Amino acid sequence: MTGGGRDRGDGAGTTSATGPGLLARVAAHADRTPRAVAVRAAAGCLEYGDLVARAGAIAGVLRGRGVVAESPVGICLPRSPELVAALLGVLWAGGTAVPLDPAAARMRLRLQALDAGLVTVLVTAATVECAAFDVPVTMVDAMPATPVALPPPDWPADRAAVVVHSAGVEEEPRPVVVTHGNLAGLVDWLVDGWPTGTFAGVRVDAPLDGHLALCQFLAPLAVGGTALVDGDAVLVDGDAALMDAAGATAVGSTSTAAAPSVRIGLPAPVGEASPVGDTTALLVTGGPVTGPVPSAVTCWSAWGAAETGGPVLAGTHRTDDPWALGAARADTTPYVLDDALRPVATGVVGRLHLGGGAVTRGYHGQPSLTAERYLPDPFAATPGQRMVATDDLVRRDADGVLRWVGRLDDCSRRDGEPAPPVEAQAALRRHPGIADAAVVGSPTGELVAAVVPASGELVAAEVPAPGTAGLRSDLAGLLPARLRPDRVLVLDALPLLPSGKVNRRALLGAAARAERVDRAAQTGRAAQDEPTRQAGRDEQAGRTDRDRPAADGPGRAAQASGAAERAVAEAWTTVLRRRVEADRNFFDAGGDSLLMIRLSGLLRRAFDREVDVVDLFRLPTIRDMAAHLSTPLVAPTPTDPPAPDGLTAAERQAQARQEARRQMGRARGARRGA
Repeated sequence: MTGGGRDRGDGAGTTSATGPGLLARVAAHADRTPRAVAVRAAAGCLEYGDLVARAGAIAGVLRGRGVVAESPVGICLPRSPELVAALLGVLWAGGTAVPLDPAAARMRLRLQALDAGLVTVLVTAATVECAAFDVPVTMVDAMPATPVALPPPDWPADRAAVVVHSAGVEEEPRPVVVTHGNLAGLVDWLVDGWPTGTFAGVRVDAPLDGHLALCQFLAPLAVGGTALVDGDAVLVDGDAALMDAAGATAVGSTSTAAAPSVRIGLPAPVGEASPVGDTTALLVTGGPVTGPVPSAVTCWSAWGAAETGGPVLAGTHRTDDPWALGAARADTTPYVLDDALRPVATGVVGRLHLGGGAVTRGYHGQPSLTAERYLPDPFAATPGQRMVATDDLVRRDADGVLRWVGRLDDCSRRDGEPAPPVEAQAALRRHPGIADAAVVGSPTGELVAAVVPASGELVAAEVPAPGTAGLRSDLAGLLPARLRPDRVLVLDALPLLPSGKVNRRALLGAAARAERVDRAAQTGRAAQDEPTRQAGRDEQAGRTDRDRPAADGPGRAAQASGAAERAVAEAWTTVLRRRVEADRNFFDAGGDSLLMIRLSGLLRRAFDREVDVVDLFRLPTIRDMAAHLSTPLVAPTPTDPPAPDGLTAAERQAQARQEARRQMGRARGARRGA
């Protein structure tokens, strides 16, 4: 693999793409190999000749609708060959493509569309309901198939090409403007910086509005390979037949989702030669692989961000050095800087900044945030260059390798030193009783760990799931005190974002709920001890059992009855590993606050409603829980006033953006308070 990191101040930002751009490469593939498959899905495929013809037809329709240079065009289509044709069609028309994921929350889609100021949005009959943005729609499945003459694909490098969105579902999406120059630099790297055949068949499974999906589309198209898509579902174990038949050579994944992706193997079909021999390449973004990697898989670790339009650091993944970020693209220079934007010494943790040709234009319509994150590059040889400040903390070791330490908003400081959660996380993942683990920093500076007990194929069945006390003891021998988690949660599965990364806010919310339950448990224990203390006082006062109120009758030992009680009892049996009487207290039956959190998750799925663990503690029996969960939720009464009349279209759109943000803020506030 070519490309390497450069020393600071060597002219970052002056490197530009040298090869043909994306559109020119796709057109060349169509001329040379028109019958080669460009996009394959279970329902069919699209060859390069037909792909370019279809993209031309879409471009012609868009130009007829007034799309000109940098006109933002939404693309709200399912994963399909038509989606790829639409992306190319918007670019050929000169517009700016704004991919929208039909699987995303409606509120997120609406805010993305309003922020972009779309002139139209491309939809099909299957996705038109997702595009209720007060924006004109263009039905792709109703377009004529007549191709049109395509303009020369030589758009200026600084022209906006695509808007990708950063952040997960719990944050307001940030629209990042990727230029044609950014795309050209990425395409050069994909073509020249990887072993031949790596991208002959690439699975496309990332959220469609992000930079990873853009890279998954670009990689095969740049080299004349095949993009592998299959509807809106993420391609995992069940899709192995499609992947094998398609001759997949690369899988892009997040670190958390990497292990399931690897397990499907993705070899070439039996009796056929793979474009890269018998090797499949797994491209992992965002961190190390969390599971075993078959010997037939070459695992690459790639790091990038929406603000760079895709990966900018990559290298062969090493299990003995999982946090190494790899070498930088030839057009990118990484800097490790302190809060004053000064280079830190070797081995010292600093914030990762990136300069060079990969730096995107900025956040669309958000000049203040752009000025905050996109800074003048003081190390560039050419004045006027910029660098982008990432949210990642890294250190450059004596061997020159950049190693990831953690997220800026996730790294606590203890005893004056950084306490990166990743080191505790790595130690937990090495534990034989743990299948997966995540450690995050809380706003109060605590380290919160969540572990998933090992089971099934990941670890031998005779290895018991670890108790939190045992984990703390094990970690004491592996980590210094400042790196040991303050709280350990045991979960059935780690909460994930659509991208596959760990949902940090959900973990912190679970920790906060566990803390409330612990406090309530302490109060409850005191209340449960009160009868014993009262009995002692009665004995001293000479009262007998006949003087005391009667205890509960025969129902005390009754078993669960009714559908709701049986559902609750089944969840209890799952977490306690034994059956319990319907009127017995959860904590008396061997439960604790951690098991209560697991129970709340099971009940949430069983009853399809929100379940607050504090409510469960107040109702600590099967019968009480069932009665509570059988009560229908009361829908809140709308209180927002109707939109005023007499507004212009621009005023109405601005008001809609504000309302969408208010709704997202209320939703985030409700989750934080849960």
